[in-house]
Amino acid sequence: MGHSYLLTGDHSESLGLLALGLAGQVLDGAPQEHPDFHPVRPESKSRHITVDQIRELERELYLRPYLAPVKVAVIFDAERMCMGAASAANAFLKTLEEPPAHTLILLTSGRPAMLLPTIISRCLRLDLGFEDIDSVTGHEPEWMRPWYAGQPNPGLRAYARAQVLHEHWGELRAAAEAHLKNSDDDVEEDVGKALVEAEFQLGRQESIAQLQRWYWRLSDKVAKTTEQERIRAVKALEELQTALAQNSEPNLAVEFACLRIEGLV
Repeated sequence: MGHSYLLTGDHSESLGLLALGLAGQVLDGAPQEHPDFHPVRPESKSRHITVDQIRELERELYLRPYLAPVKVAVIFDAERMCMGAASAANAFLKTLEEPPAHTLILLTSGRPAMLLPTIISRCLRLDLGFEDIDSVTGHEPEWMRPWYAGQPNPGLRAYARAQVLHEHWGELRAAAEAHLKNSDDDVEEDVGKALVEAEFQLGRQESIAQLQRWYWRLSDKVAKTTEQERIRAVKALEELQTALAQNSEPNLAVEFACLRIEGLV
């Protein structure tokens, strides 16, 4: 086996169960009860992984195994290392690239696009599917329903869809701010702002991914669009992700993507 694996997919709980199962196979026993099993989970109500957690994990990994031939570390929801200034992720890079002997590291992530490229490049990645939208029943997240409102004019439809995204992202930011406000964490103002921004970006990235997966899975009959039109939409959304990652002006990036989806630019 390799020394570091990244397990990705839609369902965080399922990824966690798989990681526990793999750890149990390697350790030949229930991992939660094994002294050579070292889990790291997002901490506190703000759900981020801290530098202190990573440093404690590294300290444990550099000790010799107690019972098993190897130590197994699992970092659940690893994108949470990358929140704020990504201090925890940066602190873990050297260990991830050159782990101690007799060590297996498993990372799980339902939002791999939020991981640092340097984290992803140091792992063997296993993509385990994305199933948040049911391709049979056609159920979409509630926020997406206005996206398919029957506006016949392509130009007006593009700007209506841009407004759908803007309103949904406004709700995501408000939810992130409320989450931090209701948290028991005592954080400095700058740190709090960074956590809110990271939480917002996670949600924004996921909303674009939900639209992409929806376009991929619809049939011509249900979507009332051709395969070529759906491929164009997915590409436009990919370009939107890239533009936002490069700190392009969000309003302009969204409007341009929606116009691209309609084939108007």
